[in-house]
Amino acid sequence: MSLPAGEAPGWSGAARALLEAAVRRHGGWDAWRALRVVVVEPKRLSGLVPWIKGYGRTFRLPARAEIFPHDDKAVFFDYPEPGATGTFVRGALALMDARGEVVAATDARPSFHGLRKLRRWSAAEALYFFGYALTHYHALPFTLGRGLPLGVCRVGYEGRRLTGVEVELPPELHTHSPRQTFYFEEDGLLRRHDYVADIVGPWARGAHFWRDFVTVGGLEMATVRHVVARLGRRATPLVALHAELSLS
Repeated sequence: MSLPAGEAPGWSGAARALLEAAVRRHGGWDAWRALRVVVVEPKRLSGLVPWIKGYGRTFRLPARAEIFPHDDKAVFFDYPEPGATGTFVRGALALMDARGEVVAATDARPSFHGLRKLRRWSAAEALYFFGYALTHYHALPFTLGRGLPLGVCRVGYEGRRLTGVEVELPPELHTHSPRQTFYFEEDGLLRRHDYVADIVGPWARGAHFWRDFVTVGGLEMATVRHVVARLGRRATPLVALHAELSLS
């Protein structure tokens, strides 16, 4: 089953055909509807953005995270320190100590404003960035129909062409930027994802390559996320972020 009746009402023509192929290739609507949680174990994090934002100094990686894509929710375990827990739910954050008592709770997005975008991230701010990123990524391509397609485009990838769709995402979604472009292989596999990481700055224009897919609950998910700086549609060699994950 690709798209049920009533899904993606603003999609038609080539954009809808692309989305339907992507839903089929990534496991189908029934498997997506049955998914409850994705367990993520970070294995490696590197690149310019984590370094300038304080990775290893002002924040660290969790031992594992549980991602609930249908609920826009992420739970980080042993974060920001052993025994503690951090939660992200639709933009709202909570940090709890080893006894389960809340030590900090906030809505982080308003704090990424003006010159404050230049500072290093606290543990809560890093939780916000990685929380919204992981919940959004692991809901794709199934939630794209909630947005509005703005046009179809193409780009080269390892000697072949990817077909992309630029999407205006719903304003209530916590993600990198309101407009993002998603590029797919001929069979519908999502390979590249372009956006501006607004909370980092208007210069943070990334081309995010999805690599090394595994099957989790019948769905295809990337375990390597490689983001490079982008000039227009051209990907540069500058690595903004590289993450390797174990998924189950």
